Amino acid sequence: MAKARKSIPQKTKSLLQQEINSQCPICDDQNVDHFEIHHIDEIPENNSPDNLLMLCPICHSKITKGDISEEEVKQIKNYLMIKAKGKSSAKSSNTINIKGNVSNSTVANSISAQTIVYKSRSKPKMEFADGAIGKKAELKNYVKHLIDRYNEYKEGDVGKSKMNYAAIWGIIKKEFKASAYQVPEAQFEALCLFLQHRIDNTKQGRINRGKGFKNYSTFDEIYGGE
Repeated sequence: MAKARKSIPQKTKSLLQQEINSQCPICDDQNVDHFEIHHIDEIPENNSPDNLLMLCPICHSKITKGDISEEEVKQIKNYLMIKAKGKSSAKSSNTINIKGNVSNSTVANSISAQTIVYKSRSKPKMEFADGAIGKKAELKNYVKHLIDRYNEYKEGDVGKSKMNYAAIWGIIKKEFKASAYQVPEAQFEALCLFLQHRIDNTKQGRINRGKGFKNYSTFDEIYGGE
């Protein structure tokens, strides 16, 4: 007699919904009331949060049919887990130090509430927060490498006339609650996985993967693992 499927505790469901920020991690659908939970190892009795992925019914169906591979599902889950780990270890408040005569030179997360007075006409140079990706040239440059590659491939999907090169920067800010170079270093790996996944899922990215071609260089390939 087959074992009865164990019900997933409500606490686990809440954690899974929080993990995906209440939107499908594959297609960004936000109709969370109809979301389903996928068992990554295909074992219904294994309700460990590490084995579960909440997503929309359409994407769940694509996984079941094999349109979305097991490898891609694991990559998405890995990204979500790394992102959550990075958030827990990152500082709760990022600060930006601005050079110049200001009423408050240290700004938490946003500078919109501050009045800034400058003696010169030149624009002030905003420094990156301590611990931010932008503080390390190699991290900043690798993120730029991935963003440039994404825009290159995405242009092929939508056409040059319809391409919005700034869109990815806004997507990153929405996902990580910070601009790309202000993302905490603790979330560098999560940001890279996020961008790599988007590159791989462009039309050109899928073609390259199907032919066994690489879509981007790894960080270690560029910087020698240093």
